[in-house]
Amino acid sequence: MSRWTTEELCMSLATAFGAANVEEIPTADGAVQVVLPELGDLGITIALTDHQLFVSTPLVDAAQVRDRAEFDNACMRLNPINPLSNLGLTTINERDTYIVFGELAPDSSITQLELEIRTLGDNAIDAIEVLKPYLVTA
Repeated sequence: MSRWTTEELCMSLATAFGAANVEEIPTADGAVQVVLPELGDLGITIALTDHQLFVSTPLVDAAQVRDRAEFDNACMRLNPINPLSNLGLTTINERDTYIVFGELAPDSSITQLELEIRTLGDNAIDAIEVLKPYLVTA
């Protein structure tokens, strides 16, 4: 069972990241959004379940990818060298979206969660830089 309630998590994250950068997102299980101003206001979502804390951020909408097969191959090659984070594909607002994500035990400490959030943010920025050649240019 998760040791965190959404309210407790919001309060603890507000201490670590500033109250203006933390917001509860209404979901069935509970979720919190943390904005990282130092990374261009990158939003990190923490979803709470009984079995894990799921930490994620969108990387790029799949419609922005020039060749999905090449992009997928590049993601698979980048994944093993991306510390504490994984690259994946999910659906957000009925659109395929590549994400950067990580999971923690539901009883992880705020220190562990803060490290995961900051590392995931850094990894998302690094990943998009490496993957830029595969994106459609505006």
